[in-house]
Amino acid sequence: MQLKEKAKIATSDPTLNQLIVELDQECQNVITLTNQLQLAHLTDKQKVEILAELLAATIHLHTHCDEDLQNLIAGELENVDDIV
Repeated sequence: MQLKEKAKIATSDPTLNQLIVELDQECQNVITLTNQLQLAHLTDKQKVEILAELLAATIHLHTHCDEDLQNLIAGELENVDDIV
């Protein structure tokens, strides 16, 4: 796994910033896993390991993207000056 420099998130809420960084990391993990599933000649053991990790990642995303995150995003939207 590559280490990325800590992302600068353009929101005013530090909690929302952290949640977005974690969301990004988990989404990158899902992309990596789905790419691995597209490799030719995977053994059954490799498929099981990738699918198990993908299951854990989707569960994490499901719990991560809950009403609290949605409320933080909505609050941030309310604090942004109208651009139109």
